[in-house]
Formats: sequence, structure tokens, C-alpha cells
Amino acid sequence: MFKHPFATVAADSLVLCALLPFAPVLASDEEGAEPDHVAVLAFGAEGEREISERTSHLGPAVGIEIEPIENWLEIEFGASTYRSQGATNWQLELPFKKPFRLSSTIEVMPGLAPTWNHTTQPGERPSTWGAKALIDVFFWRTKRFGWYLAPSYGIAFGNSNKTSAALNAGVFFAVP
Repeated sequence: MFKHPFATVAADSLVLCALLPFAPVLASDEEGAEPDHVAVLAFGAEGEREISERTSHLGPAVGIEIEPIENWLEIEFGASTYRSQGATNWQLELPFKKPFRLSSTIEVMPGLAPTWNHTTQPGERPSTWGAKALIDVFFWRTKRFGWYLAPSYGIAFGNSNKTSAALNAGVFFAVP
């Protein structure tokens, strides 16, 4: 049986998401260091490959992230959109992520998210729920600015349970 490369990456990502919360602390923060921001705003683009449909899409993505439990939980609200076959498609997601600071400039955050998808494509259910596994990697250039990469694997329940692999990339700004 042919195994799609995205399926392998997605399976590895899911295993990593499951194991990282139990891993030892990868790098310790400076003692007494406090985060100097309330939220992080992200602006980028998302390229998505629908594995089950064998189609690809590219569109803008935005997000806002907060850390309600320092060094344990980050919650993000994200939105992305693209046009395909004359239809507009939207995706809203709410990832819950565990932050790991590898150094003062690199942060890795595996997570899981419920998703809501909306399409204007005729013949498809307009709204479906789904789930997504992701790994955000932040590269801090300064205390207030950086860039990120976020590979993910998702499934939309309904409309044939479409599966997809995506890469979201862009810049982020810390809000004081």
C-alpha cells in the first residue's frame, strides 16, 4: 500500500504531541524571568494539501495567542481562508498548546485544536467541525518580534471526512 509522505509526517507529529507533555524540561528559563507581553499577534499564509481530495490551497492566516498558565498552556484563536473552485472557504481554530522554550530565541509548542470549517461550495455541507494536531515553532528575533512555522494535520468531520496537511508560516508581534 502506498503511504503518502504527509501521512507519515502527520503520524509523527501526533506521536510527538502525545509524548512531549511527559518529556523533561528541555531548557530552563532564567530565574525570575517574567514574560513581558500579554498576547502575541501572528500574520502569515497557510498552504494546505487536502490529502483525500488531492487538491492544494494557499491563503492568508491570522491568530492571537495568550498564555493563561505560564510555561504550561498557550491558547490561540486562529483564522484562515482560501478560494477554490469558485467557492470561499474559512477555517477557525482554537489550539491548546504546551510551550517548550529550547533557548532564549526558539520556542516549540505542540498542540491540539477543535476547528470549524465553512464553505460556499455548492453540494457540500456549509459548516463542519474538525480537529487538528499542530506544532508551532517560534523564532524570536527580538523581545517583541519574530517569525514562525506551524505544520499541522487535520480532519474535517462531514463532507467525506476530508483530511489535510498544512504549513502555516509568517511573522508575529508581542503585545505589551
